[in-house]
Amino acid sequence: MPSVFTVLSGELHNRSLRELMRTVPPRQLVPFWGAIFFTFAIVGFSVDVFQRGRRPLPMLVFVVISLGLLGVATVYWEINQRRRLVVVAAFANVLLLSILNRVFPLQDAPDPRRLTLDASGMLASVIVAFWLFFHFIGGTVARYLRAQAEIALARDIHRVLVPVVTATHGEYEFFGFSEPSGDVGGDLVDVVGGDAGWVGYVADVSGHGVGAGVVMAMFKSAVRMRLMTAGSVANLLGDVNRVLIPLKESNMFVTAACVRSGGRDTLECAVAGHLPIVRIRGGVPEEVTTPQLAVGMLDAVDFQASIVECRCGDLLVLMTDGITEVFDNEQRELGFEHATQLVAAHSTQPLAEIAERLVAAARAHGAQLDDQTVLLIRRR
Repeated sequence: MPSVFTVLSGELHNRSLRELMRTVPPRQLVPFWGAIFFTFAIVGFSVDVFQRGRRPLPMLVFVVISLGLLGVATVYWEINQRRRLVVVAAFANVLLLSILNRVFPLQDAPDPRRLTLDASGMLASVIVAFWLFFHFIGGTVARYLRAQAEIALARDIHRVLVPVVTATHGEYEFFGFSEPSGDVGGDLVDVVGGDAGWVGYVADVSGHGVGAGVVMAMFKSAVRMRLMTAGSVANLLGDVNRVLIPLKESNMFVTAACVRSGGRDTLECAVAGHLPIVRIRGGVPEEVTTPQLAVGMLDAVDFQASIVECRCGDLLVLMTDGITEVFDNEQRELGFEHATQLVAAHSTQPLAEIAERLVAAARAHGAQLDDQTVLLIRRR
């Protein structure tokens, strides 16, 4: 179990303090601002100690309050990146204090009782500030731990839903995996085999995070349920489209690339808003699908599929744009064509090795910005 201060520092490290302030309800920020006030108020009592209690009592009260409010304003403006206001407020505070010092000059003789008052004020300010900080941190930690628990649960569910695919069905071998860019991915890779043949596909849900992961899980469930009945891959996409439309937010959709076993020498392929499926034959890549709308964009969509010849040794490549859309330091994209050429150059090697080379090339080209998913299908 992490300590309170470790959790808080981790929270502030992962998200800016400004974003944290915006997500916390205003009522729960009262302890935070109160702690800031009493922390800066200590300075007012300290100054009075250095002056040996010669400042008039009304002046001491004003200094303590003004420094506390200045501290609150400083932190608030710093969080909102208004540093010029911090300088203006500090200058105004110094100017006001200098004027009040003329109106209320220091007393000639120190007041021994004031030192006791200053010490009591500093001690009380420290205790109150610490208690308020601890109260605020406690609420932050509780929210942080709840969020971490939910993310950990979603991450575990994602691992179950999107395992590494290593399978063989008849004359075909498969290898696929999905590497999320965050804690929870929105990409999906799956191969389903049965007596009627097999279906392999990759899918990419728009957006990131838990929301995309939920839609991804619904998409996989709908596909698996639909595969229990016969039908073409085009009908599969159409039925899943009708299922997802009322179950998601209007701005979310799913791109997909699907391959289904057909005759002995043919496969049925379809894409929906996705990168094309590429067939590599003799080291030469060729796009074998045509673009269509993504799943979940419109209610009534008629998806189409194409019949693709597949000979022994042919390799089919399905990938998401998380691989192709990586950028180097000069903002040059890896690109779909370059990615397919990388696969074609090693198309005779084991599938797992081809996938590793492709992802390694993408990572070497630039930082991962999106989920990276690959499915390789080869006729042996």
